[in-house]
Amino acid sequence: MVRDDRLDIDPRVFTSGHVLVIRDAAREPAVQRIFVNPAIKKALCREAKGDRSWLSKIRPWWGHDYHFHIRMRCPAGSPACEGQKPQAEGEGCKPSDLAFWFKDSVLHPKPPPKPPKPRPPMTLAQMPAD
Repeated sequence: MVRDDRLDIDPRVFTSGHVLVIRDAAREPAVQRIFVNPAIKKALCREAKGDRSWLSKIRPWWGHDYHFHIRMRCPAGSPACEGQKPQAEGEGCKPSDLAFWFKDSVLHPKPPPKPPKPRPPMTLAQMPAD
């Protein structure tokens, strides 16, 4: 979905259909946030027409070049569910909102001097009882 330079979407791959799918998901009341690649957020900001309020739910995040993640709101009557803090107001489309994501140090981070140890896989015993 993202161009090789990571600065924008690849228009041969990312289409108006993708915009509609993400928009429709964001309009669902049970959806709290949607995480996409920063280049996709940039494209959504550019392409969104009419009611743009849904853009406030779209958040840029690393590693979402070809997919997105949806974070749902806690269902009513679910005391064990830990919700997210409310997101900031606004569309998140101002140049200052996206500037961090397009800095060279973020687009092309230096590898750590010592590679981190991989996390052990999560076991069923570590999952919440619910």
